[in-house]
Amino acid sequence: MNPLHWTWLAATADWGLLMTPLVLSNAQAAFWQLMAAHALISGVAAVATYLLLPSKYHSPRWAVLGLLFCFAFIAPVLGAVGLVLITRINLRHAREEAQFAHPVTLGLPVYDVQSGEQRRGGQGAIRSRLGPRVPSALRMQSLLTLQAVPSRVSNPILEDLLGDETDDVRLVAFGMLDAEEKKISTQIRQIADRLNQSDDTEQRYDSLRQLAELHWELVYACLAQGELRKHILHQAATFADQALALQPDNGSGLLFLRARIWLEQGHPQAAQEAFEGAIRLGQALSSALPYLAEIAFLRRDFDLVRDYMQQLSNLNLSARTRAIQDFWCNRHEIKYSDRKFLQHI
Repeated sequence: MNPLHWTWLAATADWGLLMTPLVLSNAQAAFWQLMAAHALISGVAAVATYLLLPSKYHSPRWAVLGLLFCFAFIAPVLGAVGLVLITRINLRHAREEAQFAHPVTLGLPVYDVQSGEQRRGGQGAIRSRLGPRVPSALRMQSLLTLQAVPSRVSNPILEDLLGDETDDVRLVAFGMLDAEEKKISTQIRQIADRLNQSDDTEQRYDSLRQLAELHWELVYACLAQGELRKHILHQAATFADQALALQPDNGSGLLFLRARIWLEQGHPQAAQEAFEGAIRLGQALSSALPYLAEIAFLRRDFDLVRDYMQQLSNLNLSARTRAIQDFWCNRHEIKYSDRKFLQHI
């Protein structure tokens, strides 16, 4: 039965109770019977009214039930009828409010100021929207959104799409890769021409440094594969060595880049010496120590890896590096939001 019907039934029963001979009797037993019956009816009215109230009025439960019971008990018949009227008014207001949407203020997402990185969907989420079973319109839309994804992540996905069965997807993926490769190649040609026409040491150093960085960008962005990748790495190393020969103590950035090239070429010992030299020249520990830890890991020197990670504990790290550092240092306060990075170790 509807709780509203129970409320009306309680009001009717209370009215009928007042019409019984117990009201006119002077016996004490009759008085207590009348009070017990009235209390039971008031309890039924209170519970039925409580069930009809909107959920925002349900807390605290016992205080609300007690208030409704007292209202029905103190005023026989009128109390139960009053509860019915109050319930009907509240239900009408609740239905009217439900017809309109109310703006809700949401908290801003947490932004890691130290790392400055933005949270993006992983490669799995991106690839799932580019699968062959996804509708063509959605695939094209997802493909175009890759322009906002870092090239380190987007280019391997575009490489896989070069063999796609859909012509539009294959052509768009090729066009995006080709446009990025041409942009870097154009910059390389312009800087190479400037290098050939300059005799100033400072200008030659800047040109050689930029050429090394651009060739490394081709590798880092996964725009070169196979033997071409080895050739471009060799070119990047050559330009970096020539720049370092001109100004060996002009900063740590170029030496740090040379160390990364050595590590990519499979020379961990030379890379370690270059990383340590870059640190002596002022390279930030937060950027160099993870690579030194990687070299130690390649040598299976896990104690040294843990030592490097301990040194990172007091430095400003990105969320990704912080998750790896917590893993190696056996920290138990790893945030759930950082756990998604652990599968990439």
